[in-house]
Formats: sequence, C-alpha cells, structure tokens
Amino acid sequence: MSRRTILILIFFFGIVLLSIVLVVFLLQQDQPTATTVTDGTEGAPAPESLESDEPIETVPPMVEVVVSLQTVPRGHQMTEDILALDLRPVDTVSNNVITSLDDAVALFARTDIYQGETLTYDTLVDDITKVGLDSYGPSSLIPPGYVAQSVPMNRLTSVAYGLSEGDYVDIMVTFFFRQIDEEFQTFLPNDANFYLEEVVDAAEASGSTITETTTAAIFTLDPIGRFEELPTGDLVHIRPNKDDLSPRPVQVTMIIQNARVIQVGQYTLPGNPADFVPTPTPEPVAEGEATPTPPPSAIPTATPLPPDVIVLALQPQQQLLLRYAVDVNAQLFFALRGVNDGQLYTVENMTLDYLLERFNVEIPPNLGYTVESTDIRQVTPTPPPEEGSAPE
Repeated sequence: MSRRTILILIFFFGIVLLSIVLVVFLLQQDQPTATTVTDGTEGAPAPESLESDEPIETVPPMVEVVVSLQTVPRGHQMTEDILALDLRPVDTVSNNVITSLDDAVALFARTDIYQGETLTYDTLVDDITKVGLDSYGPSSLIPPGYVAQSVPMNRLTSVAYGLSEGDYVDIMVTFFFRQIDEEFQTFLPNDANFYLEEVVDAAEASGSTITETTTAAIFTLDPIGRFEELPTGDLVHIRPNKDDLSPRPVQVTMIIQNARVIQVGQYTLPGNPADFVPTPTPEPVAEGEATPTPPPSAIPTATPLPPDVIVLALQPQQQLLLRYAVDVNAQLFFALRGVNDGQLYTVENMTLDYLLERFNVEIPPNLGYTVESTDIRQVTPTPPPEEGSAPE
C-alpha cells in the first residue's frame, strides 16, 4: 500500500471520529438541567406538587359470564359449542347470571335466546315439559310463524302414548279415494232399473169402441254386477259376494314432517286444583255434647282415562291440510323423532303402484284353488278337581 493511500484513510477516519464527538456533545446540550431542591433556602425552586385535581381512573374487577353464540328458539337444548364466556363488571352481574358453562349445558331455553345474550337461571330450565308453562301456558312452545290445533289420537297412533310436550313428530296421513258419479256426485255404482214391455193381445170392448192395452213389467237388479253370456248362450247377471258389496277405495298415504308437540291430553292449570277450594272452618262443640261424627270421605277419584287428543304446531298451510284430513276421516299416525333431529327428508307418497314398483312385487296368477286354514292348536282345558276328591 502506498503512503498516499495511508494518508487518505487516516484523514477519512479522523473526519468520522470528529463527527461522532460532535453528535455526542450536541446531545448532552439538549438534556434538561437537573434542579437541586433544598428546603429552607431562599431563591430555591419550589418542588412540584405530587397531588393532581384530575381523578385517577381505576379498572373495576371483572367476572366471567356465560353468553349464547347464536339465536336459539324456545325449548332448544343448550350445547357447549353454542356457549362462550365473556367478561362483565362485577357490580353489573347479579346472582341470577350463570357464570359457569357446566351450569348451562344440557338445559333447555325457556324463551327465545338471542345471539350475545347473557344467560340467566330464569332463561333456562332442566325439564322441557316446564318450558314456559307457569307463565305463558302451551302458547309459549309455539315457534314464531306457526299455529297449533288439536287432532285425535289413540294408543296405536300415538306411539303407545309415548309422546310428550316438546317432542317432534312426523304425521302420516292416509286418504281413501272412492269413485263418484260426476253428475250426481254420489258414490258409484249407481242403481239400475230395467224395463220389459209386454204387449197384451187382449182388447176391452166398451160399447162400439175396442181398446187395446199394453202392460210394462219393471225389474230392479242389484246395483253392483254385470251381464255375461254363458257358454250355453244364456244371459245371466253376475254380482259379487254378498259380504263384500262396497267397492274398495284407493289409499294414498302422505307425510307431514317435523311437527312440534305442544300438548298431550287436556290442558290443566298449573298447581293443585284442591288449593283453590276453601277449607271449611269446623264449628265449635258446646261443652258436654258429643263430638259429631265427621261425614264420610269423598268418593275416591277414578283412574283417569288415557289422553285422546294431541296439540301440534305446524305452518298455517299444513294446519289446513291436517284439518281437512280430520274432516274427511283420514287415518292419522304419528312417528316420534329423535332429540334435535330437525332434518326434512324427501319422501314419496305411498300407493299400491309405488309398492309394486319399488319392491318389485310380482302379482301372483289367478289360481283355481287355495289353502284351507284349519286351527289344530285348540286344547280342551282340564276342569279343576272337586273339593275333597283325591288327585289322580
């Protein structure tokens, strides 16, 4: 390296070092001068007051509360995936607010709960049959946009009386179609009268006038039947068996899905009805008189009959269909759905044609014979032995 190059490098590093020193000096000049506070010395600066007129903001203590992450209808069962914890000031949380997820999971909504709403013990209930009954009656279980009406039921159609308030059912409705006369609007077949006219070759003379008469014979045949010509050439009237004269109707079964059970049986007021009956005050007995014999107890309450009516909540159009089915005496069967199963399925109406095509049922040929049913399992019971006789 040449001497000239060394001098240039020394000059460059000198300028850099001088710049650093200058920057440090300027920074020290910008620092505030420390003021020494001395007590009792004239001319000394007074210390700044540590107290301030502005209030000091303090953060209130917080507590976790349970909130709903989505809007749920009345009667919905709360699950952990739709619940969350949120912070609230302690002074705004009452004893009615739920603060633990375990206290809310598996309970049912007493009323509609909206997204972000803080859950309380009053808004949830552990028994779905008590949802709103004390405050609103059965109407509290009807979802918005739905209406409810009562329809008949029995042990066979009501899943062996296994339905309860808050359940969801599918309604199977079977209609019976029968042919009618388009003009008369009456069930077919119509009655038929056949007329046979017979000309009588007799004449009646009245003076100089001779009158010929024609008589008509009227024969009434059975309304069901047809004329057929036998191989012998005779014309006969064929009719069905006397035990089955009415034509069979055509059955069509359809389904109404996801109907909510509002009530089973007759509605009863909450509480014990005996509480509304005033208790009679006994009359005092005079001294020396015998204590009167109390009247006989009331007649024991008879065993209540099983419910024969059910109240269902459906959309208004579906309720009209259900009312029409009741008016025309259609068959109603209820199928119980599982808990929280609100899915709607694609179901085809059931007819005889669908049964034959769907399951590939082959129609058997018409045979000239059948199998006779004979019950050989009848056993004659052995009479019990008479008193005093030795057993055999």
